Amino acid sequence: MGVHELWSILEPVRQSVPLYSLSGKTLAVDLSLWVCEAQHVQGMMGRVTKPHLRNLFFRVSSLTLMGVKLVFVIEGDAPKIKTETISKRIEVRYGSNKAKSAPKTAKNPSRGRFKAVLRECAELLDCLGVPWVTAAGEAEAMCAFMDSQGTVDGCITNDGDAFLYGARTVYRNFNINSKDPQVDSYQMSRVQDELALSRDTLVGLALLLGCDYIPKGVAGVGKEQALKLIHSLRGTTLLQKFREWSSVPAESPDGLLKKVSHCLRPKVKMSMRRRMKASEREKLRMRSLAEALHQLRDYLPAGYSKQGQPLTKIQTLKSTIQYIKELASLLEHE
Repeated sequence: MGVHELWSILEPVRQSVPLYSLSGKTLAVDLSLWVCEAQHVQGMMGRVTKPHLRNLFFRVSSLTLMGVKLVFVIEGDAPKIKTETISKRIEVRYGSNKAKSAPKTAKNPSRGRFKAVLRECAELLDCLGVPWVTAAGEAEAMCAFMDSQGTVDGCITNDGDAFLYGARTVYRNFNINSKDPQVDSYQMSRVQDELALSRDTLVGLALLLGCDYIPKGVAGVGKEQALKLIHSLRGTTLLQKFREWSSVPAESPDGLLKKVSHCLRPKVKMSMRRRMKASEREKLRMRSLAEALHQLRDYLPAGYSKQGQPLTKIQTLKSTIQYIKELASLLEHE
């Protein structure tokens, strides 16, 4: 979910802060995150009929008692470009063997079955007197917009796309049940100052590494390669560089290749048969080289060979180079 490898890239600026430090703040919550987390709690599987409602009730109660104000954001209709990502999530949810028996509504990008669960959560929030809004599209986009406009003090989401949408502060990985409740905090100001990653650069990373809209990213490009490319640009963002590359005429592929960094060229994997052929060719080449060196020994003067001991390959090469230098010197003086 979100940009691949983003949280590991942002690890240096992660701060684990006490949950009580959120007291007095107003936070936008990506409701789908809490629903998905409740579905994977082992202790509630088979014991709780509707774990999403139980999880929502206790989390809201705990945070409200701490003085945290919450505004929940419910998912709207998913963009069509995200269909591939949603289909993969449905396969995980229903199982690859049950894909055919999954409800027809689940195959629709509107996520009909999941929306029914969100509606139940909305009814519970109404009973608790907690405000909620429905996003026009992605919930994390709405959370980020509210944060960027100063309507809230931060977002609660696991989706790193929030930073790409303009979020300033993101909280994730709640630990409410422990004696010392903690939460991970990420500040966009620190991401820019300490990691030199702007919002435009993060969008470029999403295109390279893969995200919900481009799941596979660019073949052959990993986290380390992408970061090296960013640091080599020296002030130019990835999006600016992409625009420069896109302006190169299509009829001049050589010019385009010169502008594209080596790390962006996908590595071609060799098949086992091709590897064996390459290995055989290398063996033949080394065998031919050994034979040539063996013949070369016969042309060297006797003074270059050790008495009773044949020259090694390296000794033969060194002696040949020395002999050629001496011959060249003699020819120059003639």
